[in-house]
Amino acid sequence: MVNNQMRITGFASGLDTTQIINDLMRAERMPLDKLFQKKEWLEWQRDSYRDVNLELDTFRKSVDKLRFQSSFNGYAASISDSSLATVTAKGSAVPGNYTLEVISMAEVAKLTSGDAITTVSGNVKSTDKILATGESTIINIETSAGNQDITIDDTTTYGSLANQIASLTDASGKSLGLRANFDEATSRFVISTKELGANQKITVSDKGAIGVANAIVNGGTINATTLTPTVPQATGSDAKVKVDGVSVTSSTNNLSVYGMDIKVLKPGSQTTVSISSDTQSIFDNIKKFVDDYNSLIDSLNTKVKEKRNRDYPPLTDTQREALTEKEAEKWDETAKKGLLYNDSIISRTLNDLRVSMYKPVESISTGYIRTLAEIGITTEYLSTDGKLVLNEDKLREAIANNPDEIMNLFTRDDGIATRIYNEVNTTIDRLNKKAGRVGSPDNLNNSVIGQDLSEIRKRMNAWDNKLAMIENRYWKQFTAMEQAIAKFNEQSSSIMGMMGF
Repeated sequence: MVNNQMRITGFASGLDTTQIINDLMRAERMPLDKLFQKKEWLEWQRDSYRDVNLELDTFRKSVDKLRFQSSFNGYAASISDSSLATVTAKGSAVPGNYTLEVISMAEVAKLTSGDAITTVSGNVKSTDKILATGESTIINIETSAGNQDITIDDTTTYGSLANQIASLTDASGKSLGLRANFDEATSRFVISTKELGANQKITVSDKGAIGVANAIVNGGTINATTLTPTVPQATGSDAKVKVDGVSVTSSTNNLSVYGMDIKVLKPGSQTTVSISSDTQSIFDNIKKFVDDYNSLIDSLNTKVKEKRNRDYPPLTDTQREALTEKEAEKWDETAKKGLLYNDSIISRTLNDLRVSMYKPVESISTGYIRTLAEIGITTEYLSTDGKLVLNEDKLREAIANNPDEIMNLFTRDDGIATRIYNEVNTTIDRLNKKAGRVGSPDNLNNSVIGQDLSEIRKRMNAWDNKLAMIENRYWKQFTAMEQAIAKFNEQSSSIMGMMGF
């Protein structure tokens, strides 16, 4: 609040009016300081909750991999000539050596003008008009997705025709799936399908009396005497490989055969693909899960067990100015301890995660692997922190002997990874409701802490206005006092002068 009144500061009384009012206002400001400290604490808490959410999100990504069977693929593939194809073994692969021959790759249907398109002046440019003034004609473009007519008039250029072909749709609005370009360097059209495979085709035909389609296909000069017949002008091709002498085709360059995913890179002579056992990747995935879980548990336990030191409340601006930068940093470090001490959300999460880890997978029948303990993942005797202990030898033995059972242990709908993933999701939702999402602006934060902060800010604004009024009142009172003393002094001097003193 701006105050334009004149202030008299102890000229008559000799008092340090400014210091007196500052001291009075320091006492008046105590409720506002309390609100400021409460706001700071809530903001620290909010940020701490959001930090936990980031930790949980990182752990969730680690767990997510173990929900899918692909993480428990116990086989690896290698190929003698990696320039021909890449090969990945799936869980259904059978170990052994296979011969692979890449006969052909899948190709798009592509049509390129057989010769340059010309006029009497030479090769045409993309900006040249196709027809003379007053002329028009129609061509038809057909693909495996449908067909459509294009009307060409005396404003159509070679470049704009290419753009029309590329954006063609059938009568229902479905794209014909084409790419098209007019190459000015060679004066030729290049038209291709977007999709691969032998079922792809491009037909360009004239429906008018001028041979534009003939020029698109064959090149040369556009005239009314050479028209293109209505036949497919270009077709695509399928990928074809032979695996152990058996032919396999695909409309794309990705094929699946004998539990192998094959991506064709180029045609070539026969090569060898080897499928071998790969238990190390499964072991590494599970070990990383255990390590990440223990790291998360360590962090959460530290947060809920760290007590608050109430002798170190958040510093007000005035208090911070009285300290050096290092002193303020040390104070803040101590003041921020215990932000999540005994927090109910995190304590509940720790308990629920522990239960999810130890509880058997009910959908798996008795007699099969149903718990982590059966594959060497346990907790220390009398441990209270819930961290896991991994017996690496027992885990490797379980992977070697029962890879499918371990996969089921983690990937079932009620499996370990799925349960942990769902539990983490639940906690993230609870923390979002408590403290808001990471990065959400204050004015859109409808969380519990967000609403508390909004209310505190309103109260602080009200106190700012109230304190301004109180300070103005003090100044008015002291100014009136100074004026009264000055008047009294003036009267005393007059009286003393009249009496001859």
